[in-house]
Amino acid sequence: MQTPERFGFFDWDETTMAKILLAEDSPTHAALMSRILTDGGHDVTHVEDGCRALEAIGTSPPELIVTDLQMPEINGCELVSTVAEKYPTIPTVVVTARGSESLAVDALAKGATDFVPKSMLAKLLLRVVRQTRLMARSDDAIDSISKSLNHQEYTVILPSHPDAIGPQVRTIVQSLAAQGLLDPTQRLRVGTAVASGLFNAVCFGNLQIADAENLVSRYLADDADAVEELHVRAKDANYRGEKVTLMVSIGNADTRIAISHSGHGQTTRMNPAPGTPESFELEQCRGLMLMTSFMDDVIFRSNGSEVVLIKQH
Repeated sequence: MQTPERFGFFDWDETTMAKILLAEDSPTHAALMSRILTDGGHDVTHVEDGCRALEAIGTSPPELIVTDLQMPEINGCELVSTVAEKYPTIPTVVVTARGSESLAVDALAKGATDFVPKSMLAKLLLRVVRQTRLMARSDDAIDSISKSLNHQEYTVILPSHPDAIGPQVRTIVQSLAAQGLLDPTQRLRVGTAVASGLFNAVCFGNLQIADAENLVSRYLADDADAVEELHVRAKDANYRGEKVTLMVSIGNADTRIAISHSGHGQTTRMNPAPGTPESFELEQCRGLMLMTSFMDDVIFRSNGSEVVLIKQH
């Protein structure tokens, strides 16, 4: 089992280990994903299609579902839709193959909490599962003070390092749960969108990390050298003064979250074009897709240095 000292902006501990239901009809991909998840300490049950997945959920509900999209009987999109409707406390992560991008967009619209391209399984699957599990735990951890709040509005200034992201995302998810706003799946989707917005602001807005550097993909894969490189870059004189501003307003009608960065990098991009296979494999584009899929409105301001995320209740 992998047990590095830290995994970056969503830290690992034994309580993030989950009972996972894996729905995948390809024996090769099923074996790969089972090995990745099992090596990460998770308890994995594998089924070959969506029909068997629903039977397994009814018999012994998992804590999280990882599903392929193209399967016989009931496909991944249909499984996601049914789980979101009947089992809203169980998050679903979809895996996408090249050529199934439109299905992935459909699955995100129907209730999936995140997605991982099959080409990125080894680098991204464990991190996405871990992030989803930690947000789900935050959804359950409601304190007496947050229960008494009918409205929350605050501003936080964050340093330019991904380590600062996790606590802020968990606070937002917990606040929504405390006030009984949205169902569990929707709260996790809001948390995922905020995490993506903050990550893009830190890494691409302030630290100005280029695709060619390969630093982000190595960091997301828990590469120890990449974690250290990111720490060094955040302390560099060219970047250490840059900040991210997070403004949160949780009201009765909606939640509004504004994320802005002081650096000269851009958090938005149109190359590669959204929805193309290439865009699914770049974290910056993946983050933009998650934000636009999970929030009711996404507004970009100040030449791309601020994004406002709006979710209706």
